[in-house]
Formats: sequence, structure tokens, C-alpha cells
Amino acid sequence: MLQKILLYFLVLFTCTFGVFESIQAQSSVQGAQTKEPDKSPSDKHSPTRLLEIGIGPTAYKGDLASSYRKWASAFYIGVKFNRKHRVNGHLNLAIGSITGQNPSYVFTGESETTPTPNLYFKTTFFSLNYDLQINLIKTPRWIVYVSQGIGFMRYNPKDEYGNNFQDQLNTRAANETYGSISAILPTQAGVIYLLPNGYGAGIQGGWLNTQTDYLDNISQWGNRSKKDNALWLKFQFIVPLTF
Repeated sequence: MLQKILLYFLVLFTCTFGVFESIQAQSSVQGAQTKEPDKSPSDKHSPTRLLEIGIGPTAYKGDLASSYRKWASAFYIGVKFNRKHRVNGHLNLAIGSITGQNPSYVFTGESETTPTPNLYFKTTFFSLNYDLQINLIKTPRWIVYVSQGIGFMRYNPKDEYGNNFQDQLNTRAANETYGSISAILPTQAGVIYLLPNGYGAGIQGGWLNTQTDYLDNISQWGNRSKKDNALWLKFQFIVPLTF
């Protein structure tokens, strides 16, 4: 499934790349016809701020899924600061959902009462994070980078009927409660292609690295000691900001 998703984004990015190249070629022909002096991308100043608008799939890994195999979706909007050659900042806002299911899940540890954990969840989330992006390659047209960020997310796990799990105390161990906000430490990598006018497209992927074990509402009755995590991929359109 992951291979199909990656292939889909690769094809989509390639098609968009071809469209941008076609537009640029037409602009070059028109410029030649009007006898305007030809300017290469290196002759123009790169925009110092880039608006990123993206969509893409999300996948969850936790007590109800040992691998990233059940997908949902998210919408992204962010600003990439493009002033420096090596390290730049990035501000990102995301709104989406994460889901997981394991009909055969059984808690195998010790419990004073009979465990009755939920077997399905879906949580909507809102996240805001700031990243430091390290440019591995930075040319007037191509930016290849890795990034590490810090931020927070608000999440709200629900059952298949849309009811909040926080109100269903029988799905957790006795006296087990949790909040709805978690710190996140997203680790990501991406590539951006820019036209000389600053418009472009990109692909980015990475891990949300949440600091909570309650994305799926299961913690003490969980068979996995690590915190819940999410994988997110996004296909993004780039718009230069002039203010």
C-alpha cells in the first residue's frame, strides 16, 4: 500500500513538473518573440518567503497497528523562509485525521479487571509546528532538504459512531485519564522544484513523532511500550510571497 501511495505521488509530481516546464518553455518563446533579453534563473533573486499549500495521506502506528497500513488524509498550509543557503525556518499548520483498527486485538498483560480496550479509533487533529530545514541541495530551481521541528497537536479519538473515547471509561484501565494536547517533534525530508518566478511544487514526507500514547485511546492496556506515531506525506504547491 505504501509503495502505491509513493508511486502515486511520484507520478503526480512528474506530471506537474512537466506542466511547469511546458509553461516555462512557452514563456521563453514569447520572450524571444518580443526580443526581451534572456535571463537565466541565477540572474533573478529567489523569493525570501514561500507559501506552501498541500494535501496528502496520513498513517498510524500504535497498539492497534504494528505498521503504517491504514490511511487517512490531511490538509497543510505553511510558510518556508528562503533567505539563507544552508538552513531556513519553516512554519506549518495541519488539519486532518488518523485512524486505526484491529478487530482481533487482545491485551496480553496483567490487569486487575477484565480488559475491554477499543478495537477501532479515528481521531481528528490540528497541529502547528516550527522546523529548521537543512538544505542538502539548493539551486535556483531545486531544493532538497531534511528538517527537524517542534510543535503541538490537538487530537480527539472517537469510536466508529463518532463518540468521544475520553468519556468511555470502560475502554481504559481504572482511573486512567488523558488530555487532548500533545507535543510533537516532526522529522521530515522533501524536495521542491521552483520556476524562475517562484512558483513550484514539492513532495515532503516524515514522522509526526507524537509525545502521547493516546492517539488510539489505549495506553495501560496496550501491548506496545512506545508512544503512538503517525506518518504523513504531502504533495504541495508553492507560491512566492511578496510582502
